[in-house]
Amino acid sequence: MDITSLAHRWRRHLRAAGSNPLIRLSDRLEALAVLAVFCTALIAFPVAAHAGSWMYGTAVRTAEEQMQSRHPVEAEAVEASAALSADFDNPAYVRVQWREGAGWRTEGVITTAALKAGESLTLWLDDSGKVVAEPQTTEDAELSAAVAAVTVWTSLVAAIALLAFVIRRALDRSRERAWERELLRLSHNDDGWANRRT
Repeated sequence: MDITSLAHRWRRHLRAAGSNPLIRLSDRLEALAVLAVFCTALIAFPVAAHAGSWMYGTAVRTAEEQMQSRHPVEAEAVEASAALSADFDNPAYVRVQWREGAGWRTEGVITTAALKAGESLTLWLDDSGKVVAEPQTTEDAELSAAVAAVTVWTSLVAAIALLAFVIRRALDRSRERAWERELLRLSHNDDGWANRRT
């Protein structure tokens, strides 16, 4: 659809929402539904921004808590890693060891890259010594906020657009039935030109 056609359609909807007494009620309702989509798209911006801001604050607090309760250790692969099934997006399972106190601790972990025996990697442990994921960062918080804002805006606009589509389809069926009734009335009217005998 080109710009000219889109502008013509918007002018038509704006005229239908006007006070012209010749405009049908169904046309007014359709125009109001389309205008509601446009208004929702505008109103949804601050709502989406608020959702993104809330998500950012939550993610930053989570990142700060994780940084306080997790610490990194340098580990070394005991043997070459073995690839897992394709369902896990090609990570690798490897047995690693690291110094813990006066001794060594050995454990199997899942890594995102294949390792050879003797290669080093950084692991993260929580306060109880359990292997955990790397703490979130502010970049992760920003990404989560952006995703939340886009999701909220898209969901609101999609919902009102779907409602407008349903209303338009119902109005189209109503107009079609009205045209059929008018055509039947004309075809059975003895005063109509179509049935006048010559």
